[in-house]
Amino acid sequence: MQTRTQTAKHFYQFYRGREDLFRVAIPFLRLGLQNNEACLWVISESVGLLRAVDTFLREMDFVPYLEKGQLSLLPAERWYLDRGRFSERQVMNRFQNFIQEKKRRGFLSFRGVGDVGWLEDKDWFKFQSYEEKIHAQVENLPGTLICAYPIQNCSLTQTKDILDHHDSVFLTKI
Repeated sequence: MQTRTQTAKHFYQFYRGREDLFRVAIPFLRLGLQNNEACLWVISESVGLLRAVDTFLREMDFVPYLEKGQLSLLPAERWYLDRGRFSERQVMNRFQNFIQEKKRRGFLSFRGVGDVGWLEDKDWFKFQSYEEKIHAQVENLPGTLICAYPIQNCSLTQTKDILDHHDSVFLTKI
């Protein structure tokens, strides 16, 4: 696992199943917590918030980080959707609020993992517009984001869009 990340990076990660996602997200977030970074994990229903929490707890006791506001675990459908539809404006506002709140709490940098397993074709173009905007925003912030896409849901054209809107792939050792 890559253990140190530079600030202002926007990675993508393809995964085949929840275990693939957990192998990337949990060590990435654990390192952020240990480095006193604010951490956010947005988890889709297809992966399962409770399954993610259970797996994460087996790796480390993150409850103290939740209690002090350093870690947030949220359902992707609540973070990304407004009445069942993707709302770029709402997500950008949520992201800005997250960053501002964490700065007020004294966290100087952040890490986030956004699971895109909820994304449907009807929202693809709007979501890619958001990816472009969030990419530009992250360049000016001390933090690192990983957008996690279930590879089985991505066409070749969609894969190209993903590559176009991210700095690089987040690699792990096999």
